[in-house]
Formats: sequence, C-alpha cells, structure tokens
Amino acid sequence: MTNETEKPKSRARRQASSKKKVLNPAASLIEALKFISVAQKKAGPTGVQFCQVRQNWAIASDGIVTAAFPVQEDLEACPHTLQLTAALSKVGEDLSITQLNENALAVSSGDFRALVPCVGFDEVPVPEADSPCADIDNRVKEALASVAGLATDGANSATYAAVLLQAGSAVATNGAALLEAWHGIDLPPGLLLPKSAVMAIVKSKLDLVRFGFSHSSATFFFENGAFIKTQLYGERYPNYQAVLHCDNLNPWPVPEDFFRAIEAIEAFSPEGNVYFQDGAIFSMLRKDDATTYKIEGLPDGMGFQIKNLNLVKKAFEKVHFEKQENKAYFFGGNVRGAIMGLDLKQPEPFDPDKDIPF
Repeated sequence: MTNETEKPKSRARRQASSKKKVLNPAASLIEALKFISVAQKKAGPTGVQFCQVRQNWAIASDGIVTAAFPVQEDLEACPHTLQLTAALSKVGEDLSITQLNENALAVSSGDFRALVPCVGFDEVPVPEADSPCADIDNRVKEALASVAGLATDGANSATYAAVLLQAGSAVATNGAALLEAWHGIDLPPGLLLPKSAVMAIVKSKLDLVRFGFSHSSATFFFENGAFIKTQLYGERYPNYQAVLHCDNLNPWPVPEDFFRAIEAIEAFSPEGNVYFQDGAIFSMLRKDDATTYKIEGLPDGMGFQIKNLNLVKKAFEKVHFEKQENKAYFFGGNVRGAIMGLDLKQPEPFDPDKDIPF
C-alpha cells in the first residue's frame, strides 16, 4: 500500500551528476608544457623561460636538463613556457592559437584573449637526444626514487649532488648516510646524474622504455616518445662499497614503534639528534634534561641525526648496529644502506667532507 502523504524523492542530484565534464581542448598541449617545464624557470636567461614548439614537438632545455614531448598542434614558435601554460589553462570549450608574428602568439577562447611573448629559434638552443641503445623499464625510475632524497642540489662535490646510476643499481649519499637501490638492468658504469634530472624522471607518470648515452650525457625515453636528457657529472664516484661492507652482518627487524618514537621526541631535541640508552630513546645526551621514549632492542651508547634517519626511513626495515664502527647497516625491499652514528664525545652534525670514509 502506498502512503499518500509520502513525498516523491527528488532526482535533481542524479541529474546534476550526469552532466559530462567538458575537457579543456588544450589538455594535451598543457600536458606537454608541464612535462618540459622541468627545464624552465620563471626568471633567468631566455633559454630557461622560452621553449621550442615545432614539427609536432615541444622541447625545452636549461643547459643541464632537456625535456621533449610530442604535440598535435602545428605550431612553429618559441613561446614563453609558463605564460603559454597559464593562458591555456583559462580556455573554455573553444580554442584558437594564432601565431601573430615571431614575437607573439594569441590564445583566444570566448571572451578571453591572451598574448604570449615569443622569441626567435636562435635564442632557444636545444640539444638532440642521445640515440637509444637499450631497453629499460620503471625499475630504473623506482631505484632512482628510492635514493634521490640523499642527493643535494648545489653541493660542492658531485658525490653529494648526484645520483650514481650503473648496471644493477642506483646510489646516493649526503655524507652521513648512503643508499643503494637495485633495479637489475644492465647499464653503463659511472653515470652521475644531477638531482634535478633524477627528480624530473621520477615525477613523470609515463613509463620508461628506452635509454641512450654518450660520454657526457644520458637520455631516458618514455612510452609516448617523450624524453629527458641530462648532462652528466664528469667526476668519478668514490668506492661506496667499502662503506656498506661489514663482517658478520646480522640484521634484525627494526622495533615496530622506532620511527613513532623518533617523531614523538623530535620537537624536544635542540640539536636534532637522538640517543639510545637504558632501553629508551633520549632527546638529549644529558639524561636528566631529556625527553624519552621507552623502546627495547636498541644498543646503548649510540646516537643519530633525526634528519638522516628520516631520509632512510623507507629502507630501514632490518638493521644491524655496529658500535665499533659507529654505524648502522640496514635493509628494506630492494634497498640497502648505511648511516653514521654521532660522535658522542662531541655530538655535532657530521661534516660530509670529513666524516664519511670514502
């Protein structure tokens, strides 16, 4: 029996949700511009602000990293990359891109019209990609992502500024911690990649498929033909294997609440260090003044920088603390590493130019 007083259910919400989302007609070009923006900046020389769009490619270079992405648009211009991206993001269902002259593009959509500055092709030099010579896959990307956090842009030494890519693995260090991640692919030895290039590769959502190199560069090709090329550091990487070597290695699972304890007392550590003593983690070396977190299974008389522990957190699943060497060896998934302990006689941050035994 129907209740005559019952009100009919509204279908307005369902009708509203059935509306199709209008795609930006510039979506594919925006995707290309965002991909190559890894080699662009808001300010600086012309070459780092303007890109080339020609022969169905968008390509940009900052002198170190070069990025290229295929496009459908039949343009022959060198527009300001970030301004063109901003203009395209404002368009509606209709879009018109008109090349007014060598110095300007007009982007029009409905009542909106933007003028995007351009320069000549001779002002935006871009190098060609290295010829592909080997198949690779996302294992390389994953290995680079696993270690890149330890590399430091602008470091005085390439050892600390670069990620080493080689046959089988990728390696990085900041001087106090070191990570090696396995990818299992045969590659040339000693490729020292700038961190900016590594991050560009890692952040791309496209699948890696091919690789090419020369004595001074390396190129990583993606599934749709897009590529990232980078210049290489010319220095030789130190013998990092010696840092990871330990006799009678016996790693044990890290206590379940280890990093919870680190997080809990971090705000109470004036020097950014933690110390192990008496079945607890201390925020300061002086016990009477310290904040503590009880946790079993840690060796008395060792200390570490919190920043470095957090940088290796994802790989810190099994650990072997070696007090005689004042070092911890650890493993997690396809990654292994080592981290130096603090000198408790003088608990100060490590100087990477002195303290890692390379």
